[in-house]
Amino acid sequence: MAKSIPISVRLSDDDFEFLASYEVQGARTPSDKMREILRIAREREEGTQDVAACEDMLRSMTRPAERGLRQLQRETGMRSDFVIKLYERLPEMVAELVAAAPGPDMGQEELKQFEASLSAEVFALIEEIFDLGLTSQSRTYDPELMDRGLEPILEIARLLVERKRQAGA
Repeated sequence: MAKSIPISVRLSDDDFEFLASYEVQGARTPSDKMREILRIAREREEGTQDVAACEDMLRSMTRPAERGLRQLQRETGMRSDFVIKLYERLPEMVAELVAAAPGPDMGQEELKQFEASLSAEVFALIEEIFDLGLTSQSRTYDPELMDRGLEPILEIARLLVERKRQAGA
């Protein structure tokens, strides 16, 4: 085990209140919490090649906002499957983008695999978003959102289908 060095820190009342209320799994004391904050900062600075750890870090960053949003949704009786899907999927996608990126010593196959993995996640999200547009009453805060957002995309899809049809003729 590495030698630990005691340090002394002066905190403002606001910072101390934040530290006291900061929730970290397994950390109860201010010292435990400070060590966890330093670990997270080190991972962020050094970068991580572990997709799961990167995803956990991103989820911990978005968790307070998501928790607040879900509480507001309960209070207002409004729900957006669109927004919730983004909270679920984007940390996975960004973790893949950051932690699984091929390094300088990688080759063409790793680049192709990286692209294939990212495209699979993006297309899965697109498919899920399209699913939201299937119902007559959109599962979004704004019932017209999906119709407005998907119409230009559907037009592009129709043009692509037409181009493929002409190219194959």
